Amino acid sequence: MPYNILHVTPYMHASAGGPPVVVENFIAEASRLGHTSEIVSTFAFCSGDNSNLRNRVEQLAPTTFLTGLETFPVASRSGAEKINAHVRRADIVHVHTLWSPLNLAARYACRKHDKPYVLMPHGMLDPYSLSLKALKKSVYLKFFEGPNMAGAQRMIYTTSEEERLATLAALHLPRGAIVPLGARASSNPISDLRRQFLEQYPQAEGKRRLLFLGRLHHKKGLDRILNCLQRVRQTIPDVLLIIAGTGDPKYQEHIRQSIRALSLDDHVMFTGHLDGERKWAAFAVSELFLLPSRQENFAITVAEAMQMGVPVIITDKVNTWPYVEEAGAGLVLAERDIDALLPQAIETLLTDDATRSKMSTQGSAYARQRLTWHASAQKLLACYEQVLSGRSAQSVQGGS
Repeated sequence: MPYNILHVTPYMHASAGGPPVVVENFIAEASRLGHTSEIVSTFAFCSGDNSNLRNRVEQLAPTTFLTGLETFPVASRSGAEKINAHVRRADIVHVHTLWSPLNLAARYACRKHDKPYVLMPHGMLDPYSLSLKALKKSVYLKFFEGPNMAGAQRMIYTTSEEERLATLAALHLPRGAIVPLGARASSNPISDLRRQFLEQYPQAEGKRRLLFLGRLHHKKGLDRILNCLQRVRQTIPDVLLIIAGTGDPKYQEHIRQSIRALSLDDHVMFTGHLDGERKWAAFAVSELFLLPSRQENFAITVAEAMQMGVPVIITDKVNTWPYVEEAGAGLVLAERDIDALLPQAIETLLTDDATRSKMSTQGSAYARQRLTWHASAQKLLACYEQVLSGRSAQSVQGGS
């Protein structure tokens, strides 16, 4: 039976990180399987790019963008009417992330129209995340987000580790479902992608290339990579870190100042944000993918690196780490010892061609079979079916 699915998310702009990617891929895969979708979102993170975002997202699914005031259901009648219209048409509502008034609006609308909803926290119940602005979040949890979660039919986690960490908050959480996310990879030959990258960035030719790809943010551990490069370059003098991504301008400037202070100018190269074949080319040209993050939920880039056959080095604070270990796709480092372990791990893998080759093969085979958006969407749709079937059974029992 085809469903009409409503995704409620506070942001759909690419600069917001993972949640927009998740929504886009869930909708695309659900469409291939015969289901329809709609979106309610805002222009957060757009920085004036509203029209381009609207045009792109509305090609994906019918979308309503709410203004700041419209996201507050008590304060805005027009916002409540807009989200109510979407909820009325939906069979099930999928709410993404926490700390947005959209969640409250979705709960009110679902209760009014007797529609079930699932809630996907995207790692925001991790102890690290809850420790940031802890007082404000504790108050919001008590009065708003706690009831939002309690009213959900399911909590959707991307890994068992995310679910385990969420339970540490001692909240009243509904039943959880594990839906691993997916990744894609280029179908073009690796040799062509490498040539494309080196033609655009000739300064990377002849280097031992490491890749950091993602949003530039303190929690991602980019500072840790820079600190350990001082040691690595002593044994591997031609090492080069490729930084592919953007972030807050102040943090970017902080990173550039650190590079200058550590005398790493010849060992670091910025590309800015990469997408499409330019992103795959960065993976193809790199020997290792690094994400020594202080906290990370699923980390789609890890699955992408695995699909592209790039061995990964991550911390055990990246919730994808059980998949990396199971696949034998790289090294998982203990957060508590990261400063000592990271340079050792980079040096070990760069000097061991056989181990890198084995990790590349194992990671690619594992990810292309198990960490795909098709597999992810099938698990999510099975969860929806359980929710809707359960409600149907309850209705029959209640009417008998």
